[in-house]
Amino acid sequence: MNLAKRPEYPWIIVITYSLLGICMPAAVTQFSMLISTMAAEMMVGEQTILLADSFRAVCLVTAMFMSGIVYKCFGLRKTMMLGVFFQTAPQFLMPLAVNNHNLIFFYFLKGMQGLNAVAFPLYLATISAWSSSRYRGLATAIFNGSFTAGAGLGAWVSGKIIPAFGWQTSFYFVGGICLIMAIPVILITREKETPGNQEVHTANQAKRNSRQYARILKDRKIWILIASLLANTWVTQAVTVDMSVYSSSLHYSYDQTGNLMLLISVVTVIASILAGGVSDYFASKANDILKSRIRVLSAGYVTAAVAAAVLPLVAGRGFVLTAVTASLMMVGISWAQGVYWAIPGELYDVGDHVTITAICSGAANIVNPVAPAVVGVILGTRGMWHIGWLTCSIMALLSLTASLFIPGLGIKDNYTTRR
Repeated sequence: MNLAKRPEYPWIIVITYSLLGICMPAAVTQFSMLISTMAAEMMVGEQTILLADSFRAVCLVTAMFMSGIVYKCFGLRKTMMLGVFFQTAPQFLMPLAVNNHNLIFFYFLKGMQGLNAVAFPLYLATISAWSSSRYRGLATAIFNGSFTAGAGLGAWVSGKIIPAFGWQTSFYFVGGICLIMAIPVILITREKETPGNQEVHTANQAKRNSRQYARILKDRKIWILIASLLANTWVTQAVTVDMSVYSSSLHYSYDQTGNLMLLISVVTVIASILAGGVSDYFASKANDILKSRIRVLSAGYVTAAVAAAVLPLVAGRGFVLTAVTASLMMVGISWAQGVYWAIPGELYDVGDHVTITAICSGAANIVNPVAPAVVGVILGTRGMWHIGWLTCSIMALLSLTASLFIPGLGIKDNYTTRR
């Protein structure tokens, strides 16, 4: 029997894609843990190494916007293979660039690694296409959760490998795992068959899509939604890229840093899933669903804002207090995200959901390269970590403020309030 025709096929791709999804952010935190080591080896400042990761983030955002074009040129599986190549090849070549003090090659490899994001939208699109509407939310949530878990797992694994086998081995290990996990993804991925009349309506559909984008972008609702999500990208990227560097500046060991990042990842995944359930529960009992969801979301941003501001004050008082405060910051952000993606469904019709998700995600990710550059490169390397984490607190408050305007936007016209 054809694998794609088996009833369990959607869950097979969810599991295999998620296993690969764990590996990709693992490379980011593994790299971050070696900022000081690579800077010393190449005889450059830490800023130079951190800027390379900011360059990766710029390439990542660019690749996400280019994903659709590349997909149309090469198809689903070839685009995924291209993404895997961009992800894994630099892992095996990075030690060579460091050992030879070749900054140009080093930056090229980091930019190349950012281009692996060309396949990210396709993983989600494929999962959505093959999953039934009943389980689609759960399926995509599992995949998204794998990226959060991967950041902490990468730091934890590196914390064990680096002291035992050396920093170069950590690159090879993470790259090897990525390559192994990518093999089943490439082998089992199949394009979802589309209706035979799809090509006939391609031109008309393109015109409709253009009008849809124009209509949505003219509406102030989308800009409020984008502003409400910006803190998620800012804080998440600052923690993922810079927390390992901050931990090193506090003189914590590789093992402690790995444990810290693993703890952050675990509580982040739990908070996101829990927030979604809590939000759904209260929304089902509320007369005003938007207000109910925003109250739950607000608790997350308030927690993140307070924790980010407090972190520099408690960081010098022991590892446990640092770990708890840093985890609370990410719990708050993850909690807000767990509620956030239920809100567009209250504001827009089903036909707009894909476009709304694409616009909000793409626009919010514009700050992806900015956050770690500001927190880690501009401020952290100058010893101004307290200001760096304060920017996270400010961003949380800004997104909180934007979210408070959402209840006034009104639910979609054909929406019936649940009692």
